[in-house]
Amino acid sequence: MNKTLLSKSTLFFLFINICVSIAAFSQQKIVKPESLKNKSIEEIAQLITDKKIGEPYEKQFFEGKDKNEHLDNLIDLGIALYNLKNYKQSITYFIKAEKLAKEIKNDKLLFFSVMKQSHCFLQIWKNEKAIQAYYKALTIAKASKNINQEIIAYSGLIAVLPLIGKADKAIDFSNYALQLVKKSSFNNKKNHVRLLTTIADAYLTKGDYQNVQTYIDKGIFMAKKLTFKEGLLDLYIKKGRVFRHKKELNLALEYLHKATSIMEKDSIAHKFFPFVNANYYLARCHFDLQEYNESINYLQKVTSFVTDEDLEKMNVIDAYYLLAKSYVKIDKKDKAIELLDKVIELKGRVESKKNKTINEFYEQDSVKLLNQIEGLQGQLKKDKTTKTYLLIWIAMVLLALIALVLIYVRKQQANQKKFKTLLQQINDLELNKNKTDYTNNQLKKNKKNLMINDDKVIDIVKKLNKLEAQEYFLNVNCNLRAVAKKVKTNATYLSQIINNHKGKKFNDYINDLRIEYAVKKLKSDKRFRSFSIKGIATELGYKSDYSFAKHFKNKTGINPSYYIKEINKLAEEEK
Repeated sequence: MNKTLLSKSTLFFLFINICVSIAAFSQQKIVKPESLKNKSIEEIAQLITDKKIGEPYEKQFFEGKDKNEHLDNLIDLGIALYNLKNYKQSITYFIKAEKLAKEIKNDKLLFFSVMKQSHCFLQIWKNEKAIQAYYKALTIAKASKNINQEIIAYSGLIAVLPLIGKADKAIDFSNYALQLVKKSSFNNKKNHVRLLTTIADAYLTKGDYQNVQTYIDKGIFMAKKLTFKEGLLDLYIKKGRVFRHKKELNLALEYLHKATSIMEKDSIAHKFFPFVNANYYLARCHFDLQEYNESINYLQKVTSFVTDEDLEKMNVIDAYYLLAKSYVKIDKKDKAIELLDKVIELKGRVESKKNKTINEFYEQDSVKLLNQIEGLQGQLKKDKTTKTYLLIWIAMVLLALIALVLIYVRKQQANQKKFKTLLQQINDLELNKNKTDYTNNQLKKNKKNLMINDDKVIDIVKKLNKLEAQEYFLNVNCNLRAVAKKVKTNATYLSQIINNHKGKKFNDYINDLRIEYAVKKLKSDKRFRSFSIKGIATELGYKSDYSFAKHFKNKTGINPSYYIKEINKLAEEEK
């Protein structure tokens, strides 16, 4: 009986094993890849990246290829995946291409692979990795002494550096890249326009709307001449932004409509950013004109156009936020709350990825957004008194704004007054450059219980005056002991002499000389004004910019940055 049961059990398991084997065999037959011969590279890319069936297709695609063909196939796959917006997989193949290109010493495709990695990182907002890849590409270009490649790498850096608060560095690179263009085959070609567009972005990020105009106008002229629609489209949007900043809204709308007209009439590659940006700035112009329904229409074009994978991009979040504000203006607070919730959610998503290039607006205003949501929810629950409360709130905000404006205006007036007084003092000093030497009679009048020989005092004062003329006070090591050693006396006597004959303590004496030097030098030397505050402080012998700014304000009543700005204004007016 037991043997019969065992025999039946064995037969049963044997039957199950055969079934599983047949199923596995049939599954293998299903997985066996069809020929890739007649398929496009995009179709091949989709098959290879399919986790369930991709491996045999990848094996077939690369089978029998030498290293050069293998490298070409890696590049083709990377490009196809980039076009399919599968950026993470695209990076994988471009990294493989980079390694193989380095191995077979193909500098051209090595540079191309690294640059394409940068573009992919940008698309998924991995800006720090994009910068690293651009620097790597720049190193490759410099090593191979390829000017065109250098310009392309610099263009990438110029585009990304402003996103991490390095707009000044981007502008430095811009000046160098423009010099390189003149020596390259890009001069007056489409890549020249692309560089000008990228430089314009850096100036816009910095908020320098005055200098950006030059690059935009030059780029538009060149793009028209080359019939370069993509470049013209981007530059028209930037021109619209500049006019909006200048409050010339009709001109802003004119250029933004020119941009949308290009997108309607022509086939534009990589349409996402120009489409979103053009409609967003059209909406902002109409919002400024208090045409809120028009603003909503343009923003709805944006929200209809974007996909889920676009939602974490900052220009998309900007669009949702402006749409919420527009709904508030037409009293559709339910929709506004829904959209503001979405903005908070999207912002949270970006923060969770620890993206260090989050827009400054969202860093500072997350609490403000939450307060707005709470305020709107409260308004919806209220009855007829809601409007009254809203009016009161608006009135309070207006009063607060008026107060802030008044404070600002008064402060500006006070600063202007101090600035003019300071200028007059500088002019007076310049008219009286030759100071009168101390005489014995003057020393006698000034001397207060100073137990030291008069001739010795005169000698020390003369040496002090000589050190002033030599600008020793600009030395970072200029202190009481060092000066005492220079005038051949001790620190105590020197301190007493300065107290009696300069009317101040030693530290005040040195600080006054440095600040007096600074205000005159800044007024007369344009190059000196271009230094950073820290750079100016170092030139004056200060160990920190804080110390310099503090003493400058104590002496003049205004900050050094304000003084420089006003001097620059005067210089512009005199041209």
